[in-house]
Amino acid sequence: MTRHALLVASLVGTASAWTPGSSSRSTMRRLSPRMAPKMAGAAAAIGGVGGIGVKSEEGLDERYAAINSGQAAQQANYDAWVKTIDGPGMTAAAAAIGIDVNLEEGSVSYAADFESKRTPLDFDLLYCRHGKTTGNTEPRVYQGFVDEPSNALNEIGLQQAEDAADLLDGMGLSPDLIVLSPLSRAAETGRAYVRRHPELEAKTEVWDDTAEQQFGVWDNMMVKDLEDDNICHLFYLTQNAVVKADGPYVDPSSKQEIPSENFVELLVRMNKVLIKLNEKAKDLEVSAGNKRPLICMYGHSMAGAAISVLTGNGKQVDGRSCLGFDGKYIMPNATPVFLERKE
Repeated sequence: MTRHALLVASLVGTASAWTPGSSSRSTMRRLSPRMAPKMAGAAAAIGGVGGIGVKSEEGLDERYAAINSGQAAQQANYDAWVKTIDGPGMTAAAAAIGIDVNLEEGSVSYAADFESKRTPLDFDLLYCRHGKTTGNTEPRVYQGFVDEPSNALNEIGLQQAEDAADLLDGMGLSPDLIVLSPLSRAAETGRAYVRRHPELEAKTEVWDDTAEQQFGVWDNMMVKDLEDDNICHLFYLTQNAVVKADGPYVDPSSKQEIPSENFVELLVRMNKVLIKLNEKAKDLEVSAGNKRPLICMYGHSMAGAAISVLTGNGKQVDGRSCLGFDGKYIMPNATPVFLERKE
């Protein structure tokens, strides 16, 4: 059984834990029979670009098949594009945190010295991806650093947020710090839990640097509407961690331009977040019953995948030696998972 299969199995109550790392990391408590049916639906279908759900538009299967058949052209365009970026600089930044980048494939993997270079955490870390939105329902979009109405929690997502809060309540946790992404879909997922516990308000902070990957001009564009030969498709089709858009996303309300980043750059950004959390943990008052500070983060699919990789919980792509971060390799919506926990 794959690591992702173990996670899904635990969601429906047939396994006790998801354990992609060592016994000191990534343990998810078994769900109660009451919670299992609620969460099973959320885990039923994981799509690309953080997508989840069933296809709802006629002809969508055929459109995706056409995009899939265009991989040769996509790769040819990538081969030309990758020569225009600072590949050596990017690979050096990744190497500094123990990640190997294969520019030809666009893939990432753990370097031989990952354990000596990774950021050791001085706290227990629980991560929860946001609930479902219209943006990650078919026909799916690139949903990154965007906060438009379509990116807010939909009716299913709002219920998933409450279900995640039920799960945390059932685990009897005492968080010492709750960190929310500034994007509403993640922040509202976390606030569903915080609202039940007024004492946690003072322990809740919004960190801008924990937001989702910035897809630039691809953000909020439907995958089906992008050209067959666009290199963007390699992101989810081949787990290409190097591709990124050439232009920024322009927020329709503020007109702010948000530049694009690739998954390698997201890994570097999230490593800085872990270092910052370590510093924060030094000053936290540890709750009774906690052996060390417990930090709960509410975030996103790609950001969560990056944190998973950096904590040694990355998932290897089926049949390949590289790491996966999209599609079936991401966390299900609104499902709290321990990425680091000392027993």
